[in-house]
This record gives sequence, structure tokens and C-alpha cells, in this order.
Amino acid sequence: MMNSCKENVTRLIPIPKSPVVKPPIYRSMYTDSIKKTFKINKDCHRTMGHAQIHLNPPSVFLKKHTRKTIKPLVEFTRLCQPKEIKVNKFRKTNLNENEKKKKDYKRINILETVQKIPPLIRHKVQDTRNGHVILLDKAGLEPMYVLKKLYLMCFIIFLKSFGKTPDYIFKLNKEKGKTRIIQDEQKKTVEPILRCLPEQERSDLLKGLKTNWSQLQEEFQLLPMITDTLPKMKKKTILEKQLKDLEKDIDLLERSPFLYVCSDNDDDDDEENYEQ
Repeated sequence: MMNSCKENVTRLIPIPKSPVVKPPIYRSMYTDSIKKTFKINKDCHRTMGHAQIHLNPPSVFLKKHTRKTIKPLVEFTRLCQPKEIKVNKFRKTNLNENEKKKKDYKRINILETVQKIPPLIRHKVQDTRNGHVILLDKAGLEPMYVLKKLYLMCFIIFLKSFGKTPDYIFKLNKEKGKTRIIQDEQKKTVEPILRCLPEQERSDLLKGLKTNWSQLQEEFQLLPMITDTLPKMKKKTILEKQLKDLEKDIDLLERSPFLYVCSDNDDDDDEENYEQ
């Protein structure tokens, strides 16, 4: 009874397995052409030996005198015959050893030592008991070039001109003084010219400022609500500053009907507005 309970009718007949159908392998359309070009260019980059020699396959082991190459024949080029050297007939070819001149080094050394000027005694000073010596000429304690005439002349000229201002400095000071006087006169004569701003120009300025304000206001309203990055915050602060400046200018033009403008001679573009 226990075995009959475990049995199942559906498992009596074995279910046949369906065969797995694999997709076809991908084959490129350029495989044949690539193989041909590979075979053609296989031996073009060889570095050992001539390119035309085909080596034996690795199955054939290397033997002696198997890689002999027949080099191209090169015709033997004969060099031109050397020119005949003309020898002077009157010249002695075989000189005796006694006739050859020899240097007498002993005599040369004796002459050099006799003619040599002895070195001058150097003036020294011993400043410590341990034997420390100072050379006076190197330390600058000994006068030099005292008896030279040119040196003395130059020294005298230097003493005459010492402590005196040169002439070119006087000329420069005079030129600077003249330029300063001219500038002071120009400043006194030229005064800032004030002119009243006409009504049409004032209205044109107001219109231009308002149009600029409206454009900046539209750009400010198009900004995102959340400013979580540095560029957004920077842009917002710049726009706010520009809007505040425009509002101040518009308020000033609307409140003051009469405006006087002072234009400098140096900078005509920079203008200052004064309220009356």
C-alpha cells in the first residue's frame, strides 16, 4: 500500500527532451580577403636575411651549410695607377747619424736657469703667535700703481668731479619744471563744463534703463528655484546686483527733473550726474 501511494501516473511515460537548436555562428564577409592579405604580407617585415629567401619549416632541423645565399656578382673595379713621385736628384737620401742634429737638453736648461729673473720678495705680516701669515698685496694693505702717470691723472680728474652733480641732471630738472608749470596753467584755465540734460535725452535714458531692467527681470525669473550649485548661486547674485543698480538709476532719473552732467576732458565717456 505504501508503494502504491508513492507512484505517480504522469511519470510512467518518459517525456522526450526537445533538442536545443543553436543559432548559426557569425561569419564575416571579409574573412577570405583578410586571409589572402595576411598570406601576402606575411614575409614583408622580416629583419633577418634577404626578403626573397624563404626559410625552411620548423620540422626540418638546421644543418650546416644549408642557408648559403648566392650573392650578386660585382665586377672588380681597378683603381687608377698612382702617379710617379718626382724625387729631387740633388737631395741627399742617406744621411749619416752624426750629421743629424740633436737637441742638447742640458745646455737649454742651464741657459733658462741663468736667464730666469728671480721672484720678488712678497711682503708678509704675521698676526698671531701660531704663525698665521697675511699677504699684504692680496689683502689690499699695500699701495699699488702709485708711480703710474695715467693712473694719477685719472685719479686727479676723479677728485675734481667727485661730489658734483653732472650737467645732464640739471637739464632734466629744468625740463621737468617747465612741464609742471605748463600742466598747472592748463589746470587753472580748463574748468569742468556743466551742461543741463535735456528732457528728450532724459526720457531716452529712462526707456533704455527700463528695457534693460525688464530683460534682466525675465532672466532672473527663469532661474531655477533651488540654487544648489556654485554657478547657479553666482549667477543669481550677479543678476540681483545688476537689478539693484538699475533700480537706483531709474529712481534717480524719475525723482530729479533737472540734471547737470560734468564731462572731463581726459575721459569723455565717464559722466557724473548731479541732482539740483
